[in-house]
Amino acid sequence: MWKTALTSLVSAVIGGLLVFFALQATVPVTKGKVINQVVRESGGQKTTGGLTGGDIYKRFAPGVVHIKSVFTGVRSDFFGFSVPLQQEADGSGFIVDKSGLIVTNAHVVQDSNSTANKITVLMGDQQEVSAKLLGTDPSTDIAVLKIDPQGKTLRVLDLGDSSKLQVGDDVYAIGSPFELDGTLTQGIVSAINRTIDSPNQQFKIRGAIQTDAAVNPGNSGGPLLNAFGEVVGINSQIASNSGSFAGIAFAIPSNTVKEIVGQIEKSGKASHPWLGIGGIEVGKDMAKLLKLPVDHGVMIAQVVPGSPAEKAGLKAGSQSLVNSQTGQRIPVGGDIIGKIDTISVLTMDDILNFVEKHKVGDRVTLEVYRGKEKKQVTFALGERPQNLVQSPQN
Repeated sequence: MWKTALTSLVSAVIGGLLVFFALQATVPVTKGKVINQVVRESGGQKTTGGLTGGDIYKRFAPGVVHIKSVFTGVRSDFFGFSVPLQQEADGSGFIVDKSGLIVTNAHVVQDSNSTANKITVLMGDQQEVSAKLLGTDPSTDIAVLKIDPQGKTLRVLDLGDSSKLQVGDDVYAIGSPFELDGTLTQGIVSAINRTIDSPNQQFKIRGAIQTDAAVNPGNSGGPLLNAFGEVVGINSQIASNSGSFAGIAFAIPSNTVKEIVGQIEKSGKASHPWLGIGGIEVGKDMAKLLKLPVDHGVMIAQVVPGSPAEKAGLKAGSQSLVNSQTGQRIPVGGDIIGKIDTISVLTMDDILNFVEKHKVGDRVTLEVYRGKEKKQVTFALGERPQNLVQSPQN
């Protein structure tokens, strides 16, 4: 399959250029807001052990909160007069620090056009307190809130190591589905390393955890815990044709959460390095068809305006082929990336894996074929914007 992607730290704009097998629509599970998205599948194995569901609930449910967000604005009525408009969204979250830091999903407190004007948190003891938004990272769907503990000792949930999860491990979701506070559901890890869309649908969240633990509107932002009570993910989306739970839910992995929360706490935002390209994976069939100088690599199909790739002079394809199966036009004729530093490039994932291990400002060298000419292009990774203006692929 030929694919396209925009390189980034932990996410990318990736879509199949020839054939893309969509599982079904996935939606964030915040009550009151819906965003259509797409995911794909894979597989794994089973582990056992740990606490019972009852133990998990007794020990850790007090650290889970119900979040209410109020969005206000104005609209024009029939006569052109401004009319106040208010929308509410419900989600979940969990306490990660005794100072009052709370982690939730970005889409609980922010939509594509605005940020919540008012955020309140309903604690485990049913006390309602105001929360301050410290920052969000829409590309990983993570937000950090701050409340005043008011002298109370808060129940803090520890972030575990999501890389240790195996398919079949017991997991538990705690949250406020349909505003039913303190709801516990149990399931297993159905798959790991899924790729799901960010709420703004401009990037991909890699490494997502798939579970069959019941997750419904209002669960967004709540913790997915392992059998030892460690948070291994943030419940974020479900795959469903109806919008209701159908046995497939997705959580943002805790290792991503750790990195992003630390950045937001420090600076109010998260920084992601990127190249700013869209690319097609080159194989032997494509190389033979187009008479390319190499039979592996990534052909650049798009260069994002203002990106490090554009500033470095990388070129996208100016010609196109038509996929006879889908009718989609496939950009060809762009530079072919064969290596990034010393790493051979076979797929977009090779580029993504490399980029996510680096920082903004790190210099990288690409081995690039332009026509039959091989050249080296060296430049610094830039900071990816939270929102991209993309040109269509023709």
